[in-house]
Amino acid sequence: MHITSRFIIICREAFLTAGSNNLNLIGIFTQINADRFPFVYPQFALVVSIDVDDGGTHTMEADVIGPGGARIARSELPLQARTGNMQVIANFEQMQFAAPGTYTFRVSIDGTSLGERALEVKPVIAPGPEKNNLA
Repeated sequence: MHITSRFIIICREAFLTAGSNNLNLIGIFTQINADRFPFVYPQFALVVSIDVDDGGTHTMEADVIGPGGARIARSELPLQARTGNMQVIANFEQMQFAAPGTYTFRVSIDGTSLGERALEVKPVIAPGPEKNNLA
């Protein structure tokens, strides 16, 4: 069996339209701003579009790698893959980001890498006191 990835996207919400199976992506993003850490993001979706040449039962894994290189979360989704193109939606809820930096979502099926998507978590910089430059 051969599986390839067309894209990996992070968005606020994703769903398939009933009847047509059209993919709907709402609020695609690559960056989150946080005013303090640890920071909890309420919910988002990791969406993977794949091409499959032979269907069957598989497991999609999504490992979340923190800025220090350690795995901080893992999602495993059972798939009943069919031949052709299909979209897989992994929903994350109450995801905690301990520190600012790059968080990498590494996606694989049955241990075979499909690719990754980076998410930048940046601190919000509060404006400093304004200086009066009158001479």
